[in-house]
Amino acid sequence: MVRAELGAAASSVGEERGRPPENGHDHAGQGKTEQPVERHLESVKEQGARRVLVVDDEPSMRLLCSINLELAGFEVSEAADGAEALVRAKTGGFDLVLLDVMMPDIGGYEVLRQLSEDERTRELPVVFLSARTDRDDLRAGDELGAVDYVTKPFDPIALAARVDEILGRVRRGEIESYRRARLAELE
Repeated sequence: MVRAELGAAASSVGEERGRPPENGHDHAGQGKTEQPVERHLESVKEQGARRVLVVDDEPSMRLLCSINLELAGFEVSEAADGAEALVRAKTGGFDLVLLDVMMPDIGGYEVLRQLSEDERTRELPVVFLSARTDRDDLRAGDELGAVDYVTKPFDPIALAARVDEILGRVRRGEIESYRRARLAELE
């Protein structure tokens, strides 16, 4: 019931905020958007459900991400901590992981390091979600192999478009150039 009510609320917010602002930046201040959010959402729906693992120790953050990704046509699973994330990622056939950096048991950086060492998950794209905005934190995520780093707070409606863009780049083999460009922005 709560998920349905929040989903309806998120949907109405999405209708109001579904296009990028005129300045060309997304609502989270994460940089320029290449296409309107609606176009990304249509792309996701046309391609069918893709699997995303949302990992965060805060239930409200998992719920917020899950609702908005599900509304955009993604199939979403959740993990509440790093240990659960490692198990689910190795057995779940996910297309992407949204991973919180600061968690009480195994932090996001360590989760990514372990995923990178396992041949079953080595190629799994990871996007960090974190309240940490220091350049060193952003650089550490990139150096560990994260595809992107989304800082909290972020626009949950734009998150689906961001995930869609990243998965499109993965399909086209552009992920390394995308990572290098993101790292260059930090220089």
